[in-house]
Amino acid sequence: MLSIKTEYNIPRECFNDFIGLMKETNPAGNLIPSDLYRTKKLVSKLGLTASKIDCCINGCMLYYKDDATEVIFRTCNAPRFKTNLGKQHRPKKDVSYSHLFYLPFIPRLQRLYTSMSSADHKR
Repeated sequence: MLSIKTEYNIPRECFNDFIGLMKETNPAGNLIPSDLYRTKKLVSKLGLTASKIDCCINGCMLYYKDDATEVIFRTCNAPRFKTNLGKQHRPKKDVSYSHLFYLPFIPRLQRLYTSMSSADHKR
């Protein structure tokens, strides 16, 4: 359900209405979450997190591991962050020009093969 929301850019209220319709059509006592907040809370318990990695606007470098503290790209000398125009008494956080999300693959495989009965069916 969350992948459909992301793929089609469905607003939160529309998602909540869709979930409400699903709950009404299913028998009483179903375990479908009642809204987007509870759905995200349920999925977060799986422990499959994504990490955000800053990258160059030209696509030539990632700010990962040893390069995570650099501010200017080594290959093209492009700035990492947008110019900060916050007020002096309350400075804004640095916002990167471009970033990607890394989804670790090994924990997902470990989660997939945790049950020995289901592992036999996947071979």
